[in-house]
Amino acid sequence: MDPVTVLPPAVLALLDAADADTLLRDAEALAEGLTDAGWTPEVESGRFAADGWDVVSSAWAPDISVFLDGDVRVVRGAALAIASALANRGDRWTLDTEGPDWSTWSVDDPRWQTDEIDWLLWSGRGAVISLFTAPEMPAGPGVLPAHLQLAISRADTPDEGLPRDDARDRRVAVEGSVVGRWYLVGSEGLPDDVLARLEADDDGRVRAAAASERIMRAGSSRG
Repeated sequence: MDPVTVLPPAVLALLDAADADTLLRDAEALAEGLTDAGWTPEVESGRFAADGWDVVSSAWAPDISVFLDGDVRVVRGAALAIASALANRGDRWTLDTEGPDWSTWSVDDPRWQTDEIDWLLWSGRGAVISLFTAPEMPAGPGVLPAHLQLAISRADTPDEGLPRDDARDRRVAVEGSVVGRWYLVGSEGLPDDVLARLEADDDGRVRAAAASERIMRAGSSRG
């Protein structure tokens, strides 16, 4: 028998809030929308958590990735519950996917093992929702647990993302809001001099995020 999965309120609230003109408008709207939905910001730039689920978000262009890992049946049950919640909002979301529609399978359906599991995609209100799940698999010397990823992005964002903009980064570091500067810390490819400025920011939350980013960079450089 399939486990009965009740999604945390924060996940359901995020699905309800997904909209290009509100949640995905800019850094401030992104942080406010996540907080209002019940997600708690963490130290690291763009990261939030709720009920054992994690969010990694970015402000340029605004996007959100929600993660859950654990037992494969629990993870699949959560993914199926998300798909069901979106199907129940058919006035908002249109399913559009090229791979197998696994949203109607059971958690123990043998097709999880035999078919190539692809992303399920929904679109609506200027946004795109992508949902993927994978079983436990080898990862270097250890294993990557079974997990799902729920991604929410703007429909007008290029597949390759937005190009680097060092001039914008330096402007945000000097003139941006606290939320904007906190998000800036985690920007991919952020120049080292901009990170150094953020490490000396007037706001403690920005300084803490920058210090965490510096530690992660040091770890990455050591391999």
